[in-house]
Amino acid sequence: MDTNEINEATIKEALKRGDREALGQLFRLYYPRLLGYACKFVTKEAAEDIVQDVFIQLQHKGAAGDIRQSLPGYLFRSVHNSCVDHLRHEMVHRRYVDAALSLEEAAWYDPEKGRQSLVLTAGDDEVQQAIGQLPPKCRAILELRYKDGLRTKEISGIMGISARTVETQLYKAMKQLRSSIKKVKILLWSLY
Repeated sequence: MDTNEINEATIKEALKRGDREALGQLFRLYYPRLLGYACKFVTKEAAEDIVQDVFIQLQHKGAAGDIRQSLPGYLFRSVHNSCVDHLRHEMVHRRYVDAALSLEEAAWYDPEKGRQSLVLTAGDDEVQQAIGQLPPKCRAILELRYKDGLRTKEISGIMGISARTVETQLYKAMKQLRSSIKKVKILLWSLY
């Protein structure tokens, strides 16, 4: 028998017993390679999370004795599948955020009043006041997007944050602006 087969069989048996030392040895042996593989598909931060999750799953599967293929094959296939799932989730998230931002902008657009953008409405004091009340980071992202016309990836690079964080901050900003402006309009309407 090959020594790799003996070691793999030994490790599988140790995993069945819940031996954390065996899992630690496997982690130290494969983590750098799995991380490098995952980084081909996703960001380093996402790759780190994916690889760690795969080892957590391995701990559970190993304890149940469900691993029928080689450990390296299982690990690389699991990382690959997790990367694909992550990318699918990101696509859905991007579509949702883009649609939500478009709806927020569309809800504000009023051709009769000449409003073309919630953020670019310089003459509207209530909009400018609402923008001024946003958290500084959120306000900076909003201005980079709508005043400077930068894309999510460009903003991400400038601010040193993930593209997903930029999208989330934009969505929150638009939601907060709409809410603030509605409250001002309701207050003004109730006064008159």
